[in-house]
Amino acid sequence: MFQQLKRLQAFTQKNFPCLQSPIDSALIVEIGYCEEQGHPLTMKGLLLLKLGAPATVRRRLQRLVDLGLVHKRRVNHDGRLCHLEIDPAVRMRFAKYLKLILAL
Repeated sequence: MFQQLKRLQAFTQKNFPCLQSPIDSALIVEIGYCEEQGHPLTMKGLLLLKLGAPATVRRRLQRLVDLGLVHKRRVNHDGRLCHLEIDPAVRMRFAKYLKLILAL
């Protein structure tokens, strides 16, 4: 059991060194989930999930955007809104991560 957990930890550290806090991981998961459901998140929707203090969520999200893990896309019908999207490369890394977890 611990050997498998060690493999999982090594994979996480190698493929996701930029995810430094639980909020980072939660942001990626929530944004990706909503994107999969066909309802991309906006900043307001993200803050309503109450993943942390609004300032912390904004700061951590901006860090993920700066790293290129999350993209902000302007909505055509309302230029004030931005939809949050996961980078395709990050999506592929999380798919590998899920396969590893399911193999445990």
